[in-house]
Amino acid sequence: MASKKIGYRVETDSLGKVKVPKGALYGAQTQRAIDNFKISWYRFDPIFIESLATLKAACAIANKDSKVLQPKIAKAISLSAHEISANIESYYDQFPIDIFQTGSGTSTNMNMNEVLATLSSRRAKARIHPNDDVNKSQSSNDVIPSCINISSVLLATELYDVVDFLIMKLIEKEWQYKDVIKTGRTHLMDAVPLSLGYEIESWREQLVHANESLNTAKSECQYLPIGGTAIGTGLNAPKSFSKNVCKELNNIFKKQKIKFSPNANKSEMISSQNHILGLSSSLLRISTCLIKISNDLRWMNSGPVSGLSEIKLKALQPGSSIMPGKINPVIPEAVIMASTQVSGNHSCIINSCQSSSFQLNTMLPLIAHNIIESFNLMISSVISLADTIESFEVNHTSIKDCLDRNPIIATKLNDVIGYDEASAIVKEAYKTNKPIIEIAERRTKLTRKDLEKLLDPKKLV
Repeated sequence: MASKKIGYRVETDSLGKVKVPKGALYGAQTQRAIDNFKISWYRFDPIFIESLATLKAACAIANKDSKVLQPKIAKAISLSAHEISANIESYYDQFPIDIFQTGSGTSTNMNMNEVLATLSSRRAKARIHPNDDVNKSQSSNDVIPSCINISSVLLATELYDVVDFLIMKLIEKEWQYKDVIKTGRTHLMDAVPLSLGYEIESWREQLVHANESLNTAKSECQYLPIGGTAIGTGLNAPKSFSKNVCKELNNIFKKQKIKFSPNANKSEMISSQNHILGLSSSLLRISTCLIKISNDLRWMNSGPVSGLSEIKLKALQPGSSIMPGKINPVIPEAVIMASTQVSGNHSCIINSCQSSSFQLNTMLPLIAHNIIESFNLMISSVISLADTIESFEVNHTSIKDCLDRNPIIATKLNDVIGYDEASAIVKEAYKTNKPIIEIAERRTKLTRKDLEKLLDPKKLV
């Protein structure tokens, strides 16, 4: 069967004529980027496109307030931009440009400018120009970094909330298992006892501090370089432009209680992306917490016969294509993989941030792609892990059995009989596989009652 022919229209830019699909809302510059950049299948995440449209809406209103754009044109651009951000599923196919493009993200900025020019021209029933009108008082060099910040702040706010949700789930488990005494472990070897609740509290505190780090890093990204135009000096932008853009953004994000401000030195956030590096570092910290918790859950769930078998994770799917009845800790494993990807993304962001030269970082699309992917991975991972935390059950019998056979509880005897004698008791317990209390009763002058009091696991935590 013959394939259906795609109709084309001819668009013109400063380099000449370009064939563009008839139904496309974009124009010549977007098409050139499509033709030029065929490196990967990666595209900007929908939230980046939403943020870019929202920023363009705010810029249009700011230009109107500065009296450099006619109210009718500004209104048409603003309404069209909000239409895109509110209906991204319907418009996402109009933003097909590869992540691996010009390092400033100019192609994607022009992609949005052209789409908005088409939509707003239809709305206003007048010709609206992608550069002269939609991109007025702007440059790709201040638009794309500002958009990275906006996207990051929105995602950081969401991640902070879901981490806080996970923290609440951990608090519930802390209280539920505060009286469950288990064997502690260092170097993967038996150590002195602790409560399961205290172990979970340690996870919780790690996440609390990581979330605080995220919130601190987010606050730096609430400053925007918009209004700096090409290199931060603000050439071709009204003096009040950046302030007015942030004012309009704050109106848009009023319900989310998110506020943006102009960065004092706009060149800082155009020539470098160190604030995003700081944000990525906080994501790495959260991912490291998730890996630690997930690995602990895997170890505690190991067995059910030959492992620790301290807890039982919820059975979600068959664990083997060949071994019947096998159930694996699939969510912790998935979270570890996602968290490892965040580590890889962080390395990429480090290298990208080091690629700043003079007044511009030319790795902006790659930085945007990696920080947004890391956020999305962490948000989903935290939600998945929260369900795992909430649903696991404790194997009290296995925990007690391991504790009763743990010779390390003889550590409590150090102050009574000395380290050397306590060590000898431990060695004999290991060798004979007998309870520590039996050997201590035979080798010391302590009574059974005294030993039971000294070696009571609840008094060792």
